[in-house]
Amino acid sequence: MTPEEHWSLWRRDPRATPFQSPAWLEAWWTHLGGGERRDAEVRDADGTLVAALPLFVWHDAGLRRLVPVGAGHSDYCDVLVAPGTPTERVWAAILGSAEACDEVLLPDLRSDSPLLGAPPRGWTAVDEEAEICPVLTLPAQGSPLEGLSRSQRRKVVHDRHRAERLGGISEELVGAGDVADVLEALFELHRQRWARDGQPGVLGDPRVQAFHRAAAPALAEAGLLRMSVVRREGTVAAVLYGFADGARGYSYINAVDVSVPGQSFGTLAFACLIEASAAGGAGEFHFLRGEEPYKYRWGAAPRCTIRRTLRRA
Repeated sequence: MTPEEHWSLWRRDPRATPFQSPAWLEAWWTHLGGGERRDAEVRDADGTLVAALPLFVWHDAGLRRLVPVGAGHSDYCDVLVAPGTPTERVWAAILGSAEACDEVLLPDLRSDSPLLGAPPRGWTAVDEEAEICPVLTLPAQGSPLEGLSRSQRRKVVHDRHRAERLGGISEELVGAGDVADVLEALFELHRQRWARDGQPGVLGDPRVQAFHRAAAPALAEAGLLRMSVVRREGTVAAVLYGFADGARGYSYINAVDVSVPGQSFGTLAFACLIEASAAGGAGEFHFLRGEEPYKYRWGAAPRCTIRRTLRRA
């Protein structure tokens, strides 16, 4: 599967998210992957790629698991499928790659995944709740802030007014030329936050940072990256690292300077990205995994992903 074929299939699948894009997956494999790749591919009679799931063999406590590339750092994992492709052919490709494995692990599948149907003959499936990923429904017209609860709407307005009184505050989407600098600011703010608890945080691993340094520019080039930044007197005070694919906006991870008393710069960063998602025509804003209370204060509703494990019957 060439990058061009991967991108072409990604664009044909209406369910595709940035987590299934070559920009994300190949950066992950380069900096965080390991082991043997066993990509599952389905092609039409003319050779056109119509389904694909990049996979690798993960050796775990004596078990040989076939796992999607990107697992662990991708909130949604799934196969890419062109409309009209039979699910049976998809399963045949996946299980054909599992000949030398003990089981197939498919984490973080959304409830509408084509891989959640009846398991193929000769295999059993165990489905478990994986993660709760709250989702905010965006209005077709008007500001998404108008649909918030009165208390949350008041908080957004109040936080913006406090920032205005502080002075020198700006909130904006990050342009392609500023992605690298804002990403480094995200790493530093994240480091400062977790250092207070004596921990490195999820972005503390140099390999994870290298992954995002590769993925973010590639996502930006493809039009899938959305980062909002709040600055105070030109210095970064909050960063929200997210994505957009037309139908949906996403928030992946954020970091905030908490050294200024009485300020909530994170609220401004979220408001900026949510408003931009609605303005861009997205129908949903995905807060992704985790049930932090602030997500529900924005009006999000819980959605569950599924962890499916397949074993030979």
